[in-house]
Amino acid sequence: DWARVLHERLDTHRPGAPLDGLARSGWTLAWTDKETEFAKNAEGWGGADGHERPADFAYSLGLLVFGDGKIDTVLWDSPAFKAGLVAGETVIAVNMEAYKDEKLAAAVTANKDGHAPVQILVRDDDRFRTVTIDWSGGLRYPTLERIDGTPDRLSAIYAPK
Repeated sequence: DWARVLHERLDTHRPGAPLDGLARSGWTLAWTDKETEFAKNAEGWGGADGHERPADFAYSLGLLVFGDGKIDTVLWDSPAFKAGLVAGETVIAVNMEAYKDEKLAAAVTANKDGHAPVQILVRDDDRFRTVTIDWSGGLRYPTLERIDGTPDRLSAIYAPK
């Protein structure tokens, strides 16, 4: 009964979805504190068109920030969102030091135990404010890991023909 199968898979939410399909392909979602090469080379950033790739703090702070401190994206309901940050503002300083991507990454890492809050000075036109971001999970980036003892169906799907 293909109609039932398709309706069940496309129109409903089953327990474990969407990660159950990933597990059935022999893989699991995991987190690392290093950005994967796949993510670093994502299309749409860099290249001849001159688009700079923002620093990716999406899975930790919920934030993408360009090298000049300009906030590109704030993810809904993320720690950055809850702190009141919005796209278009500019991060001037991290823990009272001039903004650099590396300094924000170091501040996020230093607060893994929750004892060194990430404070940033933000500029919005002519107004400045200090914001504390409530996040103590360190840097987080998604990665896939093989599940031992299961068939690797995902690699077969992505193998060149």
